[in-house]
Amino acid sequence: MDKLITITGKTIEWMEGNHGALDIKMRRGCSVTVRCGKCRDVVLTAQPDYDTWCRAEFCFSKFGAVVPYIIEIYSEDASSILEMVDVLWDTTVESVIIHDCPSLMSMKFHNVNSLDFTGCPNLEYLDCDYYKGAFLDLTALPHLTSLQCRSGEAATIDLSKSPGVLSLDLCGSKMNALKVCNQISLQRLCIQSCDNLKSRTKAWLEKNVIDNNASDLIAY
Repeated sequence: MDKLITITGKTIEWMEGNHGALDIKMRRGCSVTVRCGKCRDVVLTAQPDYDTWCRAEFCFSKFGAVVPYIIEIYSEDASSILEMVDVLWDTTVESVIIHDCPSLMSMKFHNVNSLDFTGCPNLEYLDCDYYKGAFLDLTALPHLTSLQCRSGEAATIDLSKSPGVLSLDLCGSKMNALKVCNQISLQRLCIQSCDNLKSRTKAWLEKNVIDNNASDLIAY
C-alpha cells in the first residue's frame, strides 16, 4: 500500500485531550487503512455503489497527558479519498502532508501549524481557519476555487498559482501580504478585520469582484 497522507501532532493535557477522529469521504468501492501509533489500525471501506463518508476514531494513550502522535493513511488506490474533515479539535495538529492523493477535492483542517499540498494538485475547496503557520503556500493548488482561512496567523498567503479562485474568506486574518493571480475574478470576498493588509491590496481585491455579485463583498 502507498502512503497518501501523514498528520503529526500531540494531545493536550485535559480530560478530552486523548480523543480524535477524521471524517473521510471515500470513492465507491475503495478502502484505506488509517494507522496511529499504538492505536489499532482502522480500515475504512466505501459502499460498492456510491461514495461514502467514513470516520476513523482515535483514543490516544496516557489520558490527560501531552503525547505526540502520527496518523498515517494508506491505500492501494491513490484515488480513494475525495474529501477530508478533521475532528482532531482536542489535540494540537502540527502538520498535514498530502503525499499522493490526486483525487482529494475538498479539505477542512483547522488550527494547523503546517500544510503541504504537494500530493493533491486537484484540490478545489480548502477551509483552514485559525492556521498557525507564518506562511501559507498554496502554489501547488492550480484548481483551487474556494479558500476560507479565518483568523489565520500567516503573514503571507500565496495564491498566485490559483487563477480560478472565486470565493475568498480571510476574515480576521493577520496577513500583510496576499499574492494572487492577475486573472482572478472573485464572486465572493470577505476581508473584514484584516487590519494588516495594505489598503491598496484591499482596493485591488474589491475591484476584482464580479459586478453582479457585489452584494457578496465584505471588506470593512
